[in-house]
Amino acid sequence: MIALVVALAAIIGGATAVVLQQRGDGNRPGGGTSAASSASPAAEDPEDEGSKGGLPAGWVRRKDPYGFSVVLPGADWKRVVLDGESRQVDYTPDGGKHFLRIAVDDSPDFDDPYEHLGDLDQQIGQRLVDYRRLELRRLLYRDRDSARLEYTWTALPKDTEFPGPYRAIDQMYLARDGVEYALYMAGPAEDWDTTRAQFETVLKGWRER
Repeated sequence: MIALVVALAAIIGGATAVVLQQRGDGNRPGGGTSAASSASPAAEDPEDEGSKGGLPAGWVRRKDPYGFSVVLPGADWKRVVLDGESRQVDYTPDGGKHFLRIAVDDSPDFDDPYEHLGDLDQQIGQRLVDYRRLELRRLLYRDRDSARLEYTWTALPKDTEFPGPYRAIDQMYLARDGVEYALYMAGPAEDWDTTRAQFETVLKGWRER
């Protein structure tokens, strides 16, 4: 499931965890990208060029090749493709220490985002060291049923270049066309207040097309 892949990738510092779900192997890339990933700056959306559209100072809008557009805290956030087939992509300014992950699922396994994240909560709770759920709740997003999961865990040196206490937030919703979108942001606990505020701005600026 897309959401499980999203969370598992956080364990290994934002690298490609899709192999854990789709291929069932135990490969753990060492950092923010792997041999199967590619990092590149994404072009700014021409429609927004020259206009920040109410964004905070320094923020930019990027038109992603997978069809959506997203706002980012700076032009230095690189695009990293995790898996082209399942349309999972990261944006990160520092090789995966902090990252925004977006997953697009045309055939979701759940009809209810809350149930999907509840299932995810149970699964990753058994996998992550010091896992603690902070929030799991229903909400509306763009007039659509949505859900949000926020949690903490400890990333281990054997799994990532960036070990230590981490936090993450995952918001999921079903669009009118039945596509499931998961917007996920993770970073070290020490500066989580900044990352958390960035996530809210990402949600405000999100566009499916």
